[in-house]
Amino acid sequence: MPDRILQVPGIPVTRTGKKMEVPVRRILQGVPAGEAANPNAMADPAALDFFVSYVATQRDYSLG
Repeated sequence: MPDRILQVPGIPVTRTGKKMEVPVRRILQGVPAGEAANPNAMADPAALDFFVSYVATQRDYSLG
């Protein structure tokens, strides 16, 4: 059972259409986006922006 279910604007995928689940998980764990995923391999590198923003808003929440 997931802790949270979020509606996101898009799912990051590679140029071949594979979902990028591992890089998204790493970003949610605090790894910088540039280290978690190669933007050159992505169909739309901006698809990670939501997850990066989400992590930034959750930092204070997770510390409490």
